[in-house]
Amino acid sequence: MKQTLIIILLCLFHTTLGAEEKLCPNVQTFPISTNQGKPFDVSKELAFLAVDEPINTFSEIITQFKTNPVSFANGVIPNFGNTAKQYWFCFVLHNDLNHNKRTITFIKYPLLDEVQFYALRESGEIKQNIQGRRYPFQNRDKDYRGFSFATELLPSETVTYFVGIKTDSSVSVPLMVAEEKHFDSYESLDTLMQGMFFGIVGVMSLYNLFVYFMVKDKAYLFYVNYLILASILFQLSLQGLLPVLFFPDSPELVYNAHNFLYFLFLLSCFPMSITFMNLKENAPLLYKGFMGLSIIPMLCLALLPFVPYRPLNQFGDSLSSFLAFYALFVSYYVSFVKKFPPARFYFFGYFMLIVGGLTTVLKYMGFFPVNVFTENAFQAAMALEVLLMAFGLGDRISVVQKEKERIQLKAEINKQKLIAYGKELKLAQKLQESTLPQILPKFPGLAIKTGYFPASLVGGDFYDLTVYGKQQICGLIADVTGHGVPAAIEAAMLKIAYMQTLAFANKPGKVLENINQALAGNYKNQFLTASAIFIDLEQKVLKVANAGHPALYKFNDLSKSIDVIRPKGKLIGYSKEGQYPEEVHTIRKGDKLLLFTDGIWDLWENGDSGEEALLNWLLERKAESVESLYGGIDEHIRLRNKEGPADDDITFILFEIS
Repeated sequence: MKQTLIIILLCLFHTTLGAEEKLCPNVQTFPISTNQGKPFDVSKELAFLAVDEPINTFSEIITQFKTNPVSFANGVIPNFGNTAKQYWFCFVLHNDLNHNKRTITFIKYPLLDEVQFYALRESGEIKQNIQGRRYPFQNRDKDYRGFSFATELLPSETVTYFVGIKTDSSVSVPLMVAEEKHFDSYESLDTLMQGMFFGIVGVMSLYNLFVYFMVKDKAYLFYVNYLILASILFQLSLQGLLPVLFFPDSPELVYNAHNFLYFLFLLSCFPMSITFMNLKENAPLLYKGFMGLSIIPMLCLALLPFVPYRPLNQFGDSLSSFLAFYALFVSYYVSFVKKFPPARFYFFGYFMLIVGGLTTVLKYMGFFPVNVFTENAFQAAMALEVLLMAFGLGDRISVVQKEKERIQLKAEINKQKLIAYGKELKLAQKLQESTLPQILPKFPGLAIKTGYFPASLVGGDFYDLTVYGKQQICGLIADVTGHGVPAAIEAAMLKIAYMQTLAFANKPGKVLENINQALAGNYKNQFLTASAIFIDLEQKVLKVANAGHPALYKFNDLSKSIDVIRPKGKLIGYSKEGQYPEEVHTIRKGDKLLLFTDGIWDLWENGDSGEEALLNWLLERKAESVESLYGGIDEHIRLRNKEGPADDDITFILFEIS
């Protein structure tokens, strides 16, 4: 009995002395045969810790795992979002077979800047490899878009692995192990899937570029630009294929290209979305919102040389999330509120892209776990979006073609309306010409000069001069409201009323009174201003009546001021009871009279009153003949027309008593 107790105590003592301290604490060993050598996730038995200051020596790693609290993945793929910390992981592999096994430890996420692999063998040998996005591609043990580390395990050998991760992007660590032959099969399948995605996008880019040259619709050109920047170049960076295919020896270029392509991708969304949904016509306010937001990625591109990678990348993730929801809202509004059918393809395609994109962003930010769905959601959604957008563009062509036909039909209708309107204007012009005097009366001792300058083909002014008796002349000037045929008809009505009035009216006040009685109530409720004069050359008398019209100006060589003659009187058409009192003025040799419509004041208007400037101009040229005064007014009209078409008709009558 005593002998047996001694043997048990010796065995326990020997076991205690011979026990080795586990360098990767509290994790179970993975036997190689567990998954028949196929790729498997080591997160079930994975310990990790985070450090604020980078560790670069193996002894420091061992010290950290011995002295600091260690966390465990417990079957969840580690994902910490965007952080500046360095993370260290450890797990243990055991070759439970009786022959050597070459295994590949690999990380599928390609946006890690630095990945340090350490393999501690039972013999004490340490194998080390440092790779990452900021290291040459040749550092990786396999030509794989992720990070790979090869180890030869001897029969019954146990190897402890330590993996250090540091990156300016999101820290996502899908850590896998596989036998080399199974890894090669996995990599081949991964390459095939990537090839299918880029093949689909490449073919769709060429197809849509070909369609653009056929139909010349810029929406196709913007879509091709979007496919190249978002679905090809940015995806090449996001999937870690830039160093694999193009820049294996330029790690800094690969590193800096990511944010550059990220914001180019976001910028390319704006012209594509605006043209695809016809935002300028369908939703002007939302269009302005898109235009304003497009400035943000442009500013970010400009800031790339000056702002560190990490904050810009984090801002890009937040911006892309906001833009995704904004674009979804806009596409819903255009599709289902404004009822623009092509935008529905955009809505559903972009909805899928948003689901995939947000899944990826939230995975990178550490909110979603890393699994097959979250790893491939963005690419799968983008492939579906590419196909839906192609259908949408095809539908857009149909809608645009119908809209084009509708516009052409409307243009043809408008053309016919313009032709009819042109004929109407010509008719109105002929009608109006018939109302104006073709030959001016001639009297010994009286010079007359008239000017008529309509603002358009047909004006709203009217004038007439009629001989009344042997030594009398009756004049009427009026400003008729309206333009075109209505104005011409109203002028014709005024002409008829005026000619009927002259048969029994011998005073200007009576002329205006009779015209008012004839037109009031029968003039489409329109009003007109008018001034009537009687000049008696034998008696040397001027009689004037006014119906709300600008004054008559009277002056001569000796005038120190211009006589402004404007008797009181209501507008014609306002009431049949209107009275038009007269003013009587003596005229003598050398007197000049100017009757006009208010359009003439615009010729002298230059910030101040045009009437005051005209009076000063007449006073300065009081000694000139009516021909000279006419030339001066005509010159003012030509100068004003150089600045642009006149706003109002200009009509005037000049008299000179000689």
